[in-house]
Amino acid sequence: MSRVHRTSSLLFIAACWLVATSSHAKPHCPPETGEWVDLGWRSYRADSIPEAARLFSKAITLCHGHMDAMVGLGFTSLRFGRIEAADSLFRVISAADPANADAWEGRVLAASRAGDRTSALAAARALLALSPGHATARSLLDAESPGWDLAPFVRRARPATFQMPARTRGEGFEVWRDGAWAPFHIQGVNLGVALPGRFPSEFPPDSTLYAHWFHLIAEMNANTLRLYTILPPSFYRALRGWNLANPERPLWLVHGVWTELPPEDDFGDAEWKGEFVAEMNRVVDLIHGNCDITPRPGHARGRYDADVSPWTLAYIIGREWEPYAIRRFDEIASTRTSHRGRFLEVKQGTPGEVWMAEMCDTMLVAEWDRHHTLRPIAFTNWPTLDPLHHPTESSASEEKLLRVRAGRPVPGNKLEYDNDAQQLDPNVVRATRANPAGWFASYHAYPYYPDFMNQDQDLLKARSSEGPSNYFGYLKRLMRHHAGIPTVISEYGVPSSRGTAHLHPQGWHHGGHDEHAMAEIDARMTREIRESGAAGAIVFAWIDEWFKKNWAVIDLQIPGESTRQWLNLMDAEQNYGMLAMMPGDSASRPLLGGDPARWRALPVLQHSPSTTANGPQRLHVGSDEAWVYLAVPFENDPFGDGSTGVAIAFDTIRPDLGQRRIDGLVGRSEVGFEFLAEFESPDHAHLLVTPDYNPYAAVSDPANGDDRGVFYRRPTAPTSRDDARFDSMLIIVNRGRFARNGAFTRAQTSNRGVLRYGTTRASSLSDWYYDAEDRMLQLRLPWGLLNVTDPSSRQVLFDPTGEGDFTTAMSDGFRVGVLTYRKGSKRSVTGALPLLRADRSWSKSDFATWEWSPWTTPRFHTEIKPVYHAMKRTWAEFDTEAARDRPAASAQEER
Repeated sequence: MSRVHRTSSLLFIAACWLVATSSHAKPHCPPETGEWVDLGWRSYRADSIPEAARLFSKAITLCHGHMDAMVGLGFTSLRFGRIEAADSLFRVISAADPANADAWEGRVLAASRAGDRTSALAAARALLALSPGHATARSLLDAESPGWDLAPFVRRARPATFQMPARTRGEGFEVWRDGAWAPFHIQGVNLGVALPGRFPSEFPPDSTLYAHWFHLIAEMNANTLRLYTILPPSFYRALRGWNLANPERPLWLVHGVWTELPPEDDFGDAEWKGEFVAEMNRVVDLIHGNCDITPRPGHARGRYDADVSPWTLAYIIGREWEPYAIRRFDEIASTRTSHRGRFLEVKQGTPGEVWMAEMCDTMLVAEWDRHHTLRPIAFTNWPTLDPLHHPTESSASEEKLLRVRAGRPVPGNKLEYDNDAQQLDPNVVRATRANPAGWFASYHAYPYYPDFMNQDQDLLKARSSEGPSNYFGYLKRLMRHHAGIPTVISEYGVPSSRGTAHLHPQGWHHGGHDEHAMAEIDARMTREIRESGAAGAIVFAWIDEWFKKNWAVIDLQIPGESTRQWLNLMDAEQNYGMLAMMPGDSASRPLLGGDPARWRALPVLQHSPSTTANGPQRLHVGSDEAWVYLAVPFENDPFGDGSTGVAIAFDTIRPDLGQRRIDGLVGRSEVGFEFLAEFESPDHAHLLVTPDYNPYAAVSDPANGDDRGVFYRRPTAPTSRDDARFDSMLIIVNRGRFARNGAFTRAQTSNRGVLRYGTTRASSLSDWYYDAEDRMLQLRLPWGLLNVTDPSSRQVLFDPTGEGDFTTAMSDGFRVGVLTYRKGSKRSVTGALPLLRADRSWSKSDFATWEWSPWTTPRFHTEIKPVYHAMKRTWAEFDTEAARDRPAASAQEER
């Protein structure tokens, strides 16, 4: 019996028992029943849902009437997507035991996911009657039924006692703990919360999700969370609940205030500035649990009644500002060079610096006036706008002049910002005597961008205690400049993406790392940030967020609003998380080198009517929200003696288009192919593309060709061709550029088509594996690598005109051909699927078409990445060092 059917049967048996019994007393159960239930809840909280279901089921087998086990089965049913079964069970439990708050919470969640708003709200009210502070119920009512709480919102009066939970001290932070000031080194995590299928403004309302995350983050030895924007009330209730329950390891909060750019880049625009100030006021009020936010499109809303101000360390306002916007504002407001505020002042600065200081001062004033509280504050900055001089980072105008003088073409498209042309210097801002909380600098600093990170000679010579490190050299320069005030690296990290967007001298690239390499790099960067003298670091980020877009692929994720529906492994920006948002079901997803039964369970697309010695027997094809999977079993081992290779040809759009010849193997095919994968050995496998269907314009000789400044190749659409040509899948990641001293640096490319051999366990970026025992080639390819722009709506790249934006067409399905061949200067086919004709041609009628089903709600599950454990070890070492070096508690100071 399958696990699904077994669980359903147990649900039915237990439900019948609950209906039959009229007693609320616990049945007489074997002692080990409770142990199985406890283990089940541990597995559930660790996101091991199949294991939790097995343990709860075992408890039910021992004792049909065990209420906690039944609740556990209800919640695992929700996680499996069996909403109706879960709802029925929760209804029976709540009828048998009306005071069971867990059952009512289950009814809330089941009804919400089923779209039954009326039942969800009714269950939420019943749950609040049992548990008045229940965050899930309150969040639902806040979001769906504003004004449900008949008591009108009344703002609390300003407290008489001054509060300052944190302050800057020299180049570090201190927090008020146990009646004294204690040093505090920030060990933080940036918290984006957009789950797969959701827009960034669609925040999870479930406080239990946040509580689970807090548990994991605290277990990682982090001490700080950073938010970019306002989250739902349930987040703050869960945070307050965690910190009250765990006073020995609270999670401190660094809160942001988000905004888009002002109209015409005028930061003085009255309407835009007024809304930014209003958002500051909302943040100030909500962290004190003293705010009622009415519905606004794209924003969180509800009754904010959880006071988290005792654990709010600081504010970081704004975003990574674009240099052109700062330059334009400096021109508009050229006479604004000073600011004298109540808590912050600028004696001499640029208009942009003055505006940043004014906004920070405005926020401090708001919290002082409303809540009699002060805390440290900073504005968001990044290397593009840092106050340092970088001799290799020429501005756009400087480089244009150098190119004209050298007779080199001027890039026709802008791939990056005008770096090192503008600056925002936190040093020009000073805290006034009325501000004991202090001021600090905050930078988003990654190792691979801008290019001065790779090219400045002093950075190329820099070393940390762990070896050569351009990144450490930059950090030391930054800390020297900001001597006297704390500097926080509030974003850093590398992504575990297959796609690469920028290269770095020590290999800390923008993408192209498997999860083990990501862990090693992030941990080392964390140690080097601490060694540089920074006041702390906040790693980016807690979860993978599918909605994000990177410059290298943004124009090829079409339609853009559907990016949230699938995981693009070619997009570095989507893969920074410590908690992976993995596609599909963990119980059935094929793993390279894993259970071969999962690969054999993929639908059979083609079946050979006859076999040859090394020929393919069948072709299995399947997919999920990230990959296309192929499994090819062979009669005998095609790689056994090293003389044979395997080729797989893909037709992804219209059989009348694409390459009809495969050199030395197929003389003529009635089906045209856009892609060709060749497997000669574990060390030599690659995916090729027809020249007219490669959207990138990189060439194999970057010294001579990649300097022309062209990134995309237009038009991009397959044509019918029979020249047997397939090209490498190169992309320009570091463009050729001139330094200010006139030195030229050649462009660098990355080959997206190299196919990595190995198991999923060995590397998260493995593309293929050969299971010798089962004689099966296993292959998984990211959708984006095959020019699928949105698998959820079956859109593929098709841009025959090259005019305007890239365009797409709906795929009519894939056709796939498999060949085994004798390697050498004269290749010869030893097996084929479908079978080749006598003249080495392929017939269209012999190809089956694989079509996948579109979706509107992606399936996903979570997995903890190795970086989680690496950061846990690193931060534990920091804590040990801090405990060893900590002086005796200082005498209490008047706050």
